[in-house]
Amino acid sequence: MTDPIAPPVHRDPDLPRHPVCTGCAVPLAEPYGWCANCRAAYCPACGAGHYCTATCPTAGCHAGLCVRLVRDGQVLRDSWGMVE
Repeated sequence: MTDPIAPPVHRDPDLPRHPVCTGCAVPLAEPYGWCANCRAAYCPACGAGHYCTATCPTAGCHAGLCVRLVRDGQVLRDSWGMVE
């Protein structure tokens, strides 16, 4: 007989236990954004406008593209930006 209980979700160890938006200092609940380049958490509004460096816009980067969605303690790696 198989165990009907699903295996536990393992938190990504790089994510903060109690995330706070780097842009506006608001405590965050999932889902929220995570920039692995800056190692920083963002709310949807701040994440959508995030650039890692001041040179990103002139280098052709798109605001918020490096911010990925966090859900169930894991970074959703299939898509770039704050999309589900």
